[in-house]
Amino acid sequence: MIARVVLGALLLVACQGKAPDPQHDDVPTKGDILIVADQDFQRIIEAERFVFESIYDQATVRVRYLPETALRQAMRNDSVRVVFSATLPGADEVAFFRTRNLYPDHVPVLTDAIAVVRGVNSTDRTISLDEIRRALSGDTSVTVLVEDAQGGIARTVIDSLLEGSTERLRNMAVVPGLDSLLHRLNVTPGAIGLLSFAHISDLDDPACRALRDRMALLAVADDDPPVLPSQSTLADGQYPLRRKLFAVLKEGKTGLGTGFVSFVAGHKGQRIILKSGLAPQTVPGREVELVSN
Repeated sequence: MIARVVLGALLLVACQGKAPDPQHDDVPTKGDILIVADQDFQRIIEAERFVFESIYDQATVRVRYLPETALRQAMRNDSVRVVFSATLPGADEVAFFRTRNLYPDHVPVLTDAIAVVRGVNSTDRTISLDEIRRALSGDTSVTVLVEDAQGGIARTVIDSLLEGSTERLRNMAVVPGLDSLLHRLNVTPGAIGLLSFAHISDLDDPACRALRDRMALLAVADDDPPVLPSQSTLADGQYPLRRKLFAVLKEGKTGLGTGFVSFVAGHKGQRIILKSGLAPQTVPGREVELVSN
């Protein structure tokens, strides 16, 4: 009798098996995942995460926000399965992934801009790419301010305006934090600040409007007339200082990372980006119902 009870208990345990691990036994709409994202896009990614977790209540998306340089290092972390970055993996990262038998996909998500701003009382509301280039090279007295030397804004302007040469960058001051940068602009006549348009793109957001009230946003000219950054000028390519945000998907299975990236790149996720004032990779269609009386 005792033997039968023991045997029955063993069979019951065997049938039940090991409890699922949400960090390893995840599926596209359920589980627990760590992703890392460029800190410039925190407002957008948080909105995406909130809606995704509201729809899929058994999904937990943990996000760590980092400057671009730290983000590239975090790409190599095996526990990180999704990276939202304005740069794609370089040759070193690709070689590292191959040692792990990983072949990451990259999905374009949105188009951002580098906004050029002055102090709120500035009367000069336009600037050319050549003027920005000469300021960065130290050929003029204009001071260039950024929030983070390790961030994507500095790297983008070096790549796009200085042909990738850090040696040519002789005039860039780092002012930690957007609040300090705006204060510095307003007490330094003639200085310009470079920041992610994602910080100020959503005019429905009181916080974005409050930031805009503390700066003068400049129209930027290339060979064409000066253009302000906006959702439309990013979408049609008129604004010259643009950059893409990509989702780099590292997981070697169809798990929660795939589900979250599919959501962000899909209809609902792209609508969130559209509302933010940035340019979504794909413009969601609008259904219009015509009613005749």
